[in-house]
Amino acid sequence: MNERIEQLLGSIGKLMQGHLAKRDFESVTQLSTLLARVQQLKKQATELEHEVAEIDASLKKMNGKSTSEQVAELIPRLAGNEADEGGRAGPQTLRIEIDWKANGKDHDKEVILQPMAADSMVVFLGRLVEEYGQDALQKLSRVRVNRGPLLSTSPKTDFVNQAQGKVYGNKRLRGTDYYVLTHSQTTQKADDLNRVCKVLGLVPGSVQIRVVERAESYKELYSGLTA
Repeated sequence: MNERIEQLLGSIGKLMQGHLAKRDFESVTQLSTLLARVQQLKKQATELEHEVAEIDASLKKMNGKSTSEQVAELIPRLAGNEADEGGRAGPQTLRIEIDWKANGKDHDKEVILQPMAADSMVVFLGRLVEEYGQDALQKLSRVRVNRGPLLSTSPKTDFVNQAQGKVYGNKRLRGTDYYVLTHSQTTQKADDLNRVCKVLGLVPGSVQIRVVERAESYKELYSGLTA
Protein backbone atom coordinates (compact mmCIF):
# COMPACT_ATOMS: atom_id res chain seq x y z
CA MET A 1 0.00 0.00 0.00
CA ASN A 2 2.74 2.47 0.96
CA GLU A 3 4.59 1.74 -2.27
CA ARG A 4 1.43 2.46 -4.28
CA ILE A 5 0.83 5.69 -2.36
CA GLU A 6 4.39 6.84 -3.07
CA GLN A 7 3.87 6.06 -6.76
CA LEU A 8 0.71 8.17 -6.78
CA LEU A 9 2.50 11.04 -5.06
CA GLY A 10 5.30 10.87 -7.61
CA SER A 11 2.89 10.85 -10.54
CA ILE A 12 0.87 13.76 -9.17
CA GLY A 13 4.06 15.69 -8.45
CA LYS A 14 5.34 15.35 -12.00
CA LEU A 15 2.01 16.38 -13.49
CA MET A 16 1.68 19.32 -11.12
CA GLN A 17 5.19 20.53 -11.89
CA GLY A 18 4.44 20.44 -15.61
CA HIS A 19 1.15 22.32 -15.30
CA LEU A 20 2.70 24.91 -12.98
CA ALA A 21 5.40 25.56 -15.57
CA LYS A 22 2.67 26.12 -18.17
CA ARG A 23 0.63 28.22 -15.69
CA ASP A 24 -2.31 25.90 -16.23
CA PHE A 25 -3.86 26.69 -12.85
CA GLU A 26 -7.14 24.93 -13.56
CA SER A 27 -5.32 21.61 -13.90
CA VAL A 28 -3.18 22.41 -10.88
CA THR A 29 -6.33 22.96 -8.82
CA GLN A 30 -7.66 19.53 -9.78
CA LEU A 31 -4.31 17.90 -9.03
CA SER A 32 -4.04 19.73 -5.70
CA THR A 33 -7.30 18.18 -4.58
CA LEU A 34 -6.02 14.72 -5.51
CA LEU A 35 -2.70 15.46 -3.81
CA ALA A 36 -4.42 16.39 -0.56
CA ARG A 37 -6.38 13.13 -0.63
CA VAL A 38 -3.29 10.98 -1.27
CA GLN A 39 -1.29 12.81 1.43
CA GLN A 40 -4.09 12.07 3.87
CA LEU A 41 -4.01 8.41 2.84
CA LYS A 42 -0.28 8.38 3.47
CA LYS A 43 -0.84 9.79 6.95
CA GLN A 44 -3.52 7.21 7.67
CA ALA A 45 -1.28 4.40 6.41
CA THR A 46 1.51 5.56 8.75
CA GLU A 47 -0.92 5.68 11.67
CA LEU A 48 -2.21 2.23 10.77
CA GLU A 49 1.33 0.82 10.71
CA HIS A 50 1.91 2.31 14.16
CA GLU A 51 -1.27 0.69 15.45
CA VAL A 52 -0.28 -2.69 14.00
CA ALA A 53 3.16 -2.45 15.61
CA GLU A 54 1.58 -1.70 18.99
CA ILE A 55 -0.79 -4.65 18.64
CA ASP A 56 2.09 -6.93 17.69
CA ALA A 57 4.11 -5.79 20.71
CA SER A 58 1.12 -6.26 23.00
CA LEU A 59 0.49 -9.77 21.67
CA LYS A 60 4.08 -10.75 22.38
CA LYS A 61 3.75 -9.46 25.96
CA MET A 62 0.59 -11.49 26.53
CA ASN A 63 2.49 -14.78 26.15
CA GLY A 64 -0.54 -16.60 24.81
CA LYS A 65 -2.93 -15.40 27.50
CA SER A 66 -6.41 -14.49 26.28
CA THR A 67 -8.87 -12.51 28.36
CA SER A 68 -11.68 -10.21 27.23
CA GLU A 69 -9.99 -7.20 28.81
CA GLN A 70 -6.65 -7.90 27.14
CA VAL A 71 -8.26 -8.36 23.76
CA ALA A 72 -10.26 -5.14 24.16
CA GLU A 73 -7.05 -3.21 24.74
CA LEU A 74 -5.74 -4.38 21.40
CA ILE A 75 -8.55 -2.90 19.32
CA PRO A 76 -7.24 0.24 17.57
CA ARG A 77 -9.23 3.40 17.27
CA LEU A 78 -9.18 4.34 13.63
CA ALA A 79 -10.74 7.55 12.30
CA GLY A 80 -10.79 8.69 8.68
CA ASN A 81 -10.14 12.25 7.54
CA GLU A 82 -11.28 12.14 3.98
CA ALA A 83 -12.02 15.63 2.89
CA ASP A 84 -15.04 16.69 0.90
CA GLU A 85 -14.25 17.69 -2.66
CA GLY A 86 -15.59 20.28 -5.07
CA GLY A 87 -16.35 23.96 -4.68
CA ARG A 88 -15.64 27.07 -6.69
CA ALA A 89 -12.11 28.30 -7.26
CA GLY A 90 -11.02 31.71 -6.05
CA PRO A 91 -7.83 33.79 -5.86
CA GLN A 92 -7.41 33.14 -2.14
CA THR A 93 -7.86 30.28 0.29
CA LEU A 94 -7.48 29.54 3.99
CA ARG A 95 -4.47 28.02 5.71
CA ILE A 96 -5.40 26.66 9.13
CA GLU A 97 -2.76 25.43 11.57
CA ILE A 98 -3.97 23.63 14.69
CA ASP A 99 -1.93 23.04 17.84
CA TRP A 100 -3.83 20.04 19.16
CA LYS A 101 -1.60 19.48 22.18
CA ALA A 102 -2.37 22.99 23.44
CA ASN A 103 -5.98 21.84 23.53
CA GLY A 104 -5.35 18.58 25.35
CA LYS A 105 -5.18 16.31 22.30
CA ASP A 106 -2.24 13.98 21.77
CA HIS A 107 -1.68 14.92 18.13
CA ASP A 108 1.08 16.76 16.33
CA LYS A 109 0.31 20.14 14.83
CA GLU A 110 -1.95 19.83 11.82
CA VAL A 111 -2.17 22.08 8.79
CA ILE A 112 -5.34 22.24 6.71
CA LEU A 113 -4.78 23.82 3.33
CA GLN A 114 -7.10 23.24 0.41
CA PRO A 115 -7.05 25.16 -2.91
CA MET A 116 -10.56 26.47 -2.19
CA ALA A 117 -11.36 28.33 1.03
CA ALA A 118 -14.73 26.56 1.34
CA ASP A 119 -12.94 23.20 1.40
CA SER A 120 -10.45 24.33 4.06
CA MET A 121 -13.38 25.59 6.12
CA VAL A 122 -15.37 22.36 5.89
CA VAL A 123 -12.36 20.11 6.55
CA PHE A 124 -11.51 22.15 9.66
CA LEU A 125 -15.05 21.99 11.01
CA GLY A 126 -15.09 18.26 10.31
CA ARG A 127 -11.88 17.79 12.31
CA LEU A 128 -13.37 19.71 15.24
CA VAL A 129 -16.41 17.44 15.25
CA GLU A 130 -14.18 14.36 15.01
CA GLU A 131 -12.13 15.50 18.01
CA TYR A 132 -14.85 16.97 20.22
CA GLY A 133 -17.91 14.96 19.18
CA GLN A 134 -21.59 15.72 19.46
CA ASP A 135 -21.07 18.49 22.00
CA ALA A 136 -19.08 20.47 19.43
CA LEU A 137 -21.63 19.68 16.73
CA GLN A 138 -24.46 21.02 18.86
CA LYS A 139 -22.56 24.20 19.68
CA LEU A 140 -21.70 24.74 16.03
CA SER A 141 -25.33 24.26 15.01
CA ARG A 142 -26.22 27.30 17.14
CA VAL A 143 -23.63 29.59 15.52
CA ARG A 144 -25.05 32.14 13.08
CA VAL A 145 -23.11 33.85 10.31
CA ASN A 146 -23.97 36.74 8.01
CA ARG A 147 -26.45 34.82 5.85
CA GLY A 148 -27.99 32.45 8.37
CA PRO A 149 -26.97 29.48 10.52
CA LEU A 150 -23.46 28.08 10.05
CA LEU A 151 -24.81 24.52 9.98
CA SER A 152 -28.14 23.10 8.93
CA THR A 153 -29.69 19.74 8.18
CA SER A 154 -32.09 21.51 5.79
CA PRO A 155 -29.93 23.66 3.50
CA LYS A 156 -32.68 24.07 0.90
CA THR A 157 -34.79 25.98 3.43
CA ASP A 158 -32.20 27.47 5.80
CA PHE A 159 -29.63 28.62 3.23
CA VAL A 160 -31.98 30.41 0.83
CA ASN A 161 -31.55 33.85 -0.69
CA GLN A 162 -35.12 35.02 -0.34
CA ALA A 163 -34.74 37.82 -2.89
CA GLN A 164 -33.47 35.52 -5.64
CA GLY A 165 -35.03 32.28 -4.50
CA LYS A 166 -31.68 30.49 -4.76
CA VAL A 167 -29.85 28.31 -2.27
CA TYR A 168 -26.56 29.74 -1.00
CA GLY A 169 -23.39 27.71 -1.50
CA ASN A 170 -22.97 24.92 1.03
CA LYS A 171 -21.08 21.69 1.59
CA ARG A 172 -21.82 18.48 3.46
CA LEU A 173 -20.04 18.10 6.79
CA ARG A 174 -18.53 14.65 6.44
CA GLY A 175 -19.90 11.98 8.74
CA THR A 176 -22.94 14.04 9.78
CA ASP A 177 -26.36 15.05 8.48
CA TYR A 178 -25.33 18.71 8.54
CA TYR A 179 -24.32 21.08 5.76
CA VAL A 180 -22.00 24.09 6.14
CA LEU A 181 -22.96 27.49 4.75
CA THR A 182 -19.92 28.48 2.66
CA HIS A 183 -21.32 31.45 0.72
CA SER A 184 -19.06 34.26 1.97
CA GLN A 185 -15.81 36.05 1.23
CA THR A 186 -12.63 34.27 2.28
CA THR A 187 -11.90 36.92 4.92
CA GLN A 188 -15.41 36.44 6.33
CA LYS A 189 -14.83 32.70 6.50
CA ALA A 190 -11.67 33.34 8.53
CA ASP A 191 -13.59 35.60 10.92
CA ASP A 192 -16.36 33.02 11.28
CA LEU A 193 -13.88 30.23 12.04
CA ASN A 194 -12.08 32.35 14.62
CA ARG A 195 -15.44 32.84 16.30
CA VAL A 196 -16.03 29.08 16.15
CA CYS A 197 -12.77 28.55 18.04
CA LYS A 198 -14.01 30.86 20.79
CA VAL A 199 -17.40 29.14 20.94
CA LEU A 200 -15.71 25.77 21.41
CA GLY A 201 -13.33 27.15 24.02
CA LEU A 202 -10.10 26.40 22.16
CA VAL A 203 -6.99 27.93 23.69
CA PRO A 204 -6.43 31.44 22.27
CA GLY A 205 -3.68 31.39 19.68
CA SER A 206 -3.70 27.59 19.33
CA VAL A 207 -5.42 27.82 15.95
CA GLN A 208 -3.85 30.10 13.36
CA ILE A 209 -6.18 30.94 10.47
CA ARG A 210 -4.63 32.88 7.59
CA VAL A 211 -5.94 34.07 4.26
CA VAL A 212 -3.31 33.12 1.66
CA GLU A 213 -2.96 33.33 -2.09
CA ARG A 214 -3.91 30.17 -3.92
CA ALA A 215 -0.42 30.15 -5.44
CA GLU A 216 0.98 29.77 -1.91
CA SER A 217 -1.28 26.80 -1.30
CA TYR A 218 -0.01 25.15 -4.48
CA LYS A 219 3.62 25.60 -3.39
CA GLU A 220 2.99 24.18 0.09
CA LEU A 221 0.98 21.24 -1.21
CA TYR A 222 3.64 20.48 -3.78
CA SER A 223 6.46 20.78 -1.24
CA GLY A 224 4.72 18.04 0.76
CA LEU A 225 5.71 15.59 -1.93
CA THR A 226 9.36 15.84 -0.95
CA ALA A 227 8.81 16.18 2.82
